[in-house]
Amino acid sequence: MRDCHRLILLPFVVSSLFLHSERFFINAFTSTITSAAGNHRYQSNVFSASTDDDDITKNEKLRVVVVGGGWAGYSCAESISYNNIEDNNVDIVLLDAAKQAKGGLAGGFRDGSNNRPVEAGIHGFWREYKNTFDIMSQIDGVVVDEVLGEYTPSVLYSKNGKVAVAPVLVEDDDSKDNTISMKLPKLTELNERAIRRLIAANLPPPLDLPVLAELNGSKPKGVLQPADLLSGLGLLGAWADFEQESPSSWKRYDSQPASLLFEKAGITDTIYEELVSPLLHVLPMCPAYDCSAAAALSCFHVFALQSRGAFDARWCKGSISEKIFEPWQEQLVKRDVSIRGGARVSSIEKNESGKYTVSLDAASADEVADTIECDAVVLAVGATAAGRLAASSPALSSLPATRDFDKLRGVTCVAVRLFLRPSGSISSNLRGGSHSKSQLPSDVANAMIDSPIAVCGAGIGNIEELDEAGFCIYDLQRMHEEWSVDYYANNNVPAEDQLAVIEVDFFRADAFVDLDNDGITDLALRAISKALGTSKIDQSDIVDSTVLRARNAVSHFAPSSASYSPDVKLEKGVYFCGDWIDRTGHSSWSTEKSVVTARQAASELSTDFGLTRSRSEVIPAATDTPQLSTLRKLARLLRSYRPPSSLPPSPWVYAKQLLSGQFDP
Repeated sequence: MRDCHRLILLPFVVSSLFLHSERFFINAFTSTITSAAGNHRYQSNVFSASTDDDDITKNEKLRVVVVGGGWAGYSCAESISYNNIEDNNVDIVLLDAAKQAKGGLAGGFRDGSNNRPVEAGIHGFWREYKNTFDIMSQIDGVVVDEVLGEYTPSVLYSKNGKVAVAPVLVEDDDSKDNTISMKLPKLTELNERAIRRLIAANLPPPLDLPVLAELNGSKPKGVLQPADLLSGLGLLGAWADFEQESPSSWKRYDSQPASLLFEKAGITDTIYEELVSPLLHVLPMCPAYDCSAAAALSCFHVFALQSRGAFDARWCKGSISEKIFEPWQEQLVKRDVSIRGGARVSSIEKNESGKYTVSLDAASADEVADTIECDAVVLAVGATAAGRLAASSPALSSLPATRDFDKLRGVTCVAVRLFLRPSGSISSNLRGGSHSKSQLPSDVANAMIDSPIAVCGAGIGNIEELDEAGFCIYDLQRMHEEWSVDYYANNNVPAEDQLAVIEVDFFRADAFVDLDNDGITDLALRAISKALGTSKIDQSDIVDSTVLRARNAVSHFAPSSASYSPDVKLEKGVYFCGDWIDRTGHSSWSTEKSVVTARQAASELSTDFGLTRSRSEVIPAATDTPQLSTLRKLARLLRSYRPPSSLPPSPWVYAKQLLSGQFDP
């Protein structure tokens, strides 16, 4: 019966399994980081081929200020800086609140007390991140396949326990067009996995994943039944009706909560609790009532449904600050980009000459606040940071596109990294990740045997603080080279210096963000134990820990939020980029959306100011499959004949209403 479940597994919801924390802290621009080692307030730090501001102001070059040192800011600076390779005709100043200015809070840093790397959340790289991979390939010293591990499966947990294992759909030995091999299996290979892969290869996405996903049929509570899985087909109507790059589709769906979407689709309570709710709490990071229906559909489509293997993800082998942003910073500096860390922007004004004055907070009480005059400003910051900046900046508040910025909200997140005394035994032959061994307590390591990544919904273990908070658990010994058992062995690291490392990233953490570090650390230990069904790790086994808080720092895609999202260009000289910008445009999310809008902003700026050597071409999102294209045509036909007043009901309810003449949208 369990195999039967796999074959009829709903194509929409399960296809979006395990889309985790990649959005975590991408645009956490203005937050103060608090760690177990203490509070870190960044002071100004300049990375530049020439740090003589007088030299910069004396010339007549075009000056561009990019505010924000994450993926969006660096990608925009990268695109524009191509003009300096030969012509050297533009001054680019990149400002970031973080001292090191390497990836913003998303990049992480080395803790000053013990030089151990910490990050504000772990970030994945999905197969359809074509613009992200493209821009990474342009960084000297970054080889994508050396920086990132192989594509890795994930495991989903609901409040009732383990739900399923999501496989990697496109394996390394698959054909170059990202399709699962259709070769008939040999008699010697005639096993369940080979047969299921053969069947899946002949199905369009998202119908391939149901054949391959491994449901946990041993759970005594909350087991998905065939009726539950079939109810997920009710979402096909909305999926076909909602077009990812259509402003009219976004307008219809964005004003409604995702809870109405699932109610109209007629999905069962069980499938909502086991699949939908956990995913909402770790992807858009909010419950259905507080999530836009458009955001839910777009998120699931982009990460899982738009192409075969779309939700396959790979992970950095270490800190993205060191692996990606450090060499990227060096490359930009060589192109005469001035990168200033510890530079917090307080306001932006436009003077009578049409230039902009960017004002910075003083780095300390003893210093004078700095200002920078420029021809153009690119704001590569998060939504709530943009709202605060618009409120204090006449040059922004006067623009119509910013009038609703005060309505923008953020999600609060907390990242906990625990450095543990290694277990007495090494767990081996663990699946997924870059390494197969772990020194975590054996029950924890074995509970994570299928993947180093556990994706957990809200309400785990009936822990009050986690009532609306989802989280992800990462075994970093299997993901990061620096902590791997093989690294210890190959480099003769003494036993007393070895550490097992586990991270818990919490999303929508408002209920406990104000707890002290010890309280949050204990919560992380309880969360691990309840999610995985293991013994609670003893506090005495913790050698060191870090707790990073980002209050309201991650974009919150609440109902109607897309209507507050501006285009990349507000006027000549003012541009925006980030994961919350131009939601109705290019069908992408998170890091990919940040890179895409950064390239689009660079393109608009280059056109406005005559920069001819910018490299700002955007790789289009994957086109609809023939099957989805057909469904969309049918949805357009039905809508033109009898459009529903809000979100469409499930297809069979809709058809029944039309045929019976009792249409009730």
